[in-house]
Amino acid sequence: MKLSLLASLPAKFGGLDGCVIYIDVESKFSSRRVIEMGVNSFPEIFHMDGMAQEMAGRILVLQPASLDEFTESLQQIKVSLLQHQVKLLVIDSMAALASGEFEQGPPRQRSLGWHISFIKSLAEFSRIPVVVTNQVRSQSRDEICQYYFQVQRRDDIIKDPTRFDSHLVPALGIHWAHAVSIRIVLEAKSGERFMKVAKSPISPPMVFPFNITSSGISLLRDVGVEMTGPQINAIQNQVKGYNDNQREDLKDLFCCSILRIFNANYKY
Repeated sequence: MKLSLLASLPAKFGGLDGCVIYIDVESKFSSRRVIEMGVNSFPEIFHMDGMAQEMAGRILVLQPASLDEFTESLQQIKVSLLQHQVKLLVIDSMAALASGEFEQGPPRQRSLGWHISFIKSLAEFSRIPVVVTNQVRSQSRDEICQYYFQVQRRDDIIKDPTRFDSHLVPALGIHWAHAVSIRIVLEAKSGERFMKVAKSPISPPMVFPFNITSSGISLLRDVGVEMTGPQINAIQNQVKGYNDNQREDLKDLFCCSILRIFNANYKY
């Protein structure tokens, strides 16, 4: 939602001065939360009469109830991208739709292959960033072996199986994990939250600690730490010692722990 807010801001305040299409699969989008982030991040704008409603009105929210409705929405969006000066497309989340439609394995991968290709074509056609959130789930030992970017050797699993107990994998499988231009991983570890740039054509692997505040996601450091090795792609969920409210907050965080950015133009 913070990205949607930034895209709708006037250009003189660092925004893209455009509209946003937000495909809200799980009905979690909150215009009230967007306004709250705006008031705390950009008080000079949102304290002006009518500006909060105007900014929120630039975000078009679609709520498909099935994969078929989602597919139809994608096909209709292509014209809207140009007619309404759309600057950002957000899909939150593709995994929530697909999880109820297919079992794990090849049928799901084949079906999603069309959606991946079409979403990429939208980015190429419109020259705007497209952000897609995935979900995460627990992994089996056999499945860990497929994610070669998460372990250096398969023997590691046999030698120390507990080492991977707190690790998660992308819900949509390995094909989806590699079909992106930029991959950002959000995780919680030892009571802290981290944002990891795991894949990017314009940045080395980097890690940034962050908090979630009334202004949205806030980085704790402007300069990230470069990271190498399999840990850059690993997704950890270590929440021991958190109270019930914190655990609920972390649950929402992990549901959006992998962001996909399909973008034909990297000059942003």
